Amino acid sequence: MTKPREKTREELTAEIEDGKKKIWQLENREKMLRQKLSKEERRTRSHRLIVRGAVFESIVPEAKTMTDEEAAALARRDLSANRIAASDLGATIEKYAAELTEKAKDSKASNALFNAMLRGQL
Repeated sequence: MTKPREKTREELTAEIEDGKKKIWQLENREKMLRQKLSKEERRTRSHRLIVRGAVFESIVPEAKTMTDEEAAALARRDLSANRIAASDLGATIEKYAAELTEKAKDSKASNALFNAMLRGQL
């Protein structure tokens, strides 16, 4: 049985450099994925805040003309005075969010159909 050939100094150095390059690539990939995740989390939070604001305005139409501070004070006052049950508010928000999601799906489907028609695919 033959003994495996030992690698030369140059081969070992090249292998180390290849390893360093792969580490650098993987670190950059991780950084990109973390940025993408952060962006998605911000987008999700922004959507949630918009939906909740829309629900609040649909429940309290005069909130459209209030300042942010006035609207926050009104919500805190009504919640603390039990005029609005927090569980009811949560259920209303979830219902409205579901309706918006369905509308968005319908809108996307309509847009896709219209675009396909424009391209002559239908």
